[in-house]
Amino acid sequence: MCGFSSAWRLNREGMVACNDGKFDKAESNILRAISLAGCNSKKIHRATMYNNLSVVYQMSGKIDEAVDAYNKAVSNLNPEHKGQAALINRMKSKMDTLKKVVV
Repeated sequence: MCGFSSAWRLNREGMVACNDGKFDKAESNILRAISLAGCNSKKIHRATMYNNLSVVYQMSGKIDEAVDAYNKAVSNLNPEHKGQAALINRMKSKMDTLKKVVV
């Protein structure tokens, strides 16, 4: 059963937890949000949630996981859509920066 409004609520709560330094709770909430949003939402919404998950991972020092979440966000975006293409470029730039940190 889909719960898109629940997904957005969990996503928001996850980002609040992240801002409070509660990274485990943030990760859990956003992963649950992504799971709930999978059946009904537009891909741009899932991309937003994966982007938020990447932020959580970055802030908690999980760089490899952050890069993976960015990749998942990018895979949900349409490079033919002008606005989404710009998002893809920003996310790829962030991934490149993070990969330098790992090396």
